[in-house]
Amino acid sequence: MKLLNFQISYQIRNIITLSIILVIISSVGGYFVFSKYPAQLETLDKQIVNLQKQIQALEFVATQLAEAQQKIEYEEIKLSLVDKQVVPDVSPSETYTYLNKILEYSGFLKFDMIFTGTTNKKKYAQHSYNVKGEGTFAAIYKFVSYLEGGPEMYRIDKLVMRGVETIDLETQTQDLIVTFEMSILALFAKGQDLPPIKKTLGDVDFVSAKNPFYPYIKKDLPPNFYDLLEVERAELKAIMPNQAIVVDHNRNTHFIREGDEIYLGYVKKIDEVNNRVIFTLDKGGIVEDFILELRFGSEKDQNNKAKGNVSKQIKENDEG
Repeated sequence: MKLLNFQISYQIRNIITLSIILVIISSVGGYFVFSKYPAQLETLDKQIVNLQKQIQALEFVATQLAEAQQKIEYEEIKLSLVDKQVVPDVSPSETYTYLNKILEYSGFLKFDMIFTGTTNKKKYAQHSYNVKGEGTFAAIYKFVSYLEGGPEMYRIDKLVMRGVETIDLETQTQDLIVTFEMSILALFAKGQDLPPIKKTLGDVDFVSAKNPFYPYIKKDLPPNFYDLLEVERAELKAIMPNQAIVVDHNRNTHFIREGDEIYLGYVKKIDEVNNRVIFTLDKGGIVEDFILELRFGSEKDQNNKAKGNVSKQIKENDEG
């Protein structure tokens, strides 16, 4: 009987012990299942969402980086194809030197240059010049081609040409001279670390053109025996009351008044108000009016100084 009671007590004790262990395991398991694990899962879900956002942000950055790299490559290709040298500034004397350098390729031209001002744009600026002279059509055509197609940033804004028939006193042969007046823009801009270009004036290519001023029927013009003023090849320098000063193609100065005789005509009117002189020409029975107008440069002191330097250089070249 005692043995049976002992066994029952042992079984009860085991049951109680197991029950306590089960309760402890259930409690611990319940804590992990219903409390700790859900909190960890919630934290992990938040981390996953953040990681997904970071991945999306990285994908966007990668897309932006790829687009930026493509743009850089595109700009590098464009820059490698640029055949114009961009400079931060260009002085009138540098422009005049460059124009004279072009003459080595185009052929001889007589011209003078006046600085007329500076214009500032959004991303660049430009100096403007008035260039007037004469020469053969072929030389003028090549000059224009080399100027606009050359390595420096120049553009012709306006060009006026006129064919003038003349007779050489020494050879008594008739010749055709083309006079021209053009507005030239020298463009410049501030750039950083721009590579030098390889293009030179010798690389300029152009298509030849036929002289449109060559007359099919030449006029029977008389020789200029008395060395009269040829106004079509001259420049108006000053206007005074009832008088004007004109310089011809040989750099000779002429003081003229209304009614004075000139080669192939006479002085019709000295228009002081409009800064011009009107001439009447009779070219083999074709009567026409021809106008010379004053050319004005910039009024700024520094520009006048630059213009004076250019004029001095012109004079030295002419004397040479």
